[in-house]
Amino acid sequence: MSLELRSINHQNFYEICQLEVTQSQQHHVDSNAISLAEANFMKFPWYKGIYYDNKPVGFILVNANTVSGKFELWRFMLDKSQQSKGYGRKAIGLLKLALVAEYKISALYTSVVSGLDSPKDFYINCGFVPTGHSVEDREIELYLTI
Repeated sequence: MSLELRSINHQNFYEICQLEVTQSQQHHVDSNAISLAEANFMKFPWYKGIYYDNKPVGFILVNANTVSGKFELWRFMLDKSQQSKGYGRKAIGLLKLALVAEYKISALYTSVVSGLDSPKDFYINCGFVPTGHSVEDREIELYLTI
């Protein structure tokens, strides 16, 4: 079986909202329900469910600003039962392929809160590098050249 990104619609919305990170990760990422609600207020939301073997395992939300050309990974999560299986790196790879195919992007940005259980090392292992800038004076901005 393989990992894939799927559109979120009325048929799979609830199962995506039921996914949860570990308790120690909850202060690093909002719930999928909040993220999907927040997407309604973005000008350029691009979001997908991450599926493995026809089962939802995660969620991605990108602010795909086609006007400025800056694409920002706002939310990325894997359910607590699906972590440490290699799905995260594979999903980032699928995300890159999808955004290049759809928008021809050359870079992807994200930001993280540093500290205990921060996803910073995960992103660095996926090829992201710090920009040297902070976001809202509490997050470290990272970017990935594609």
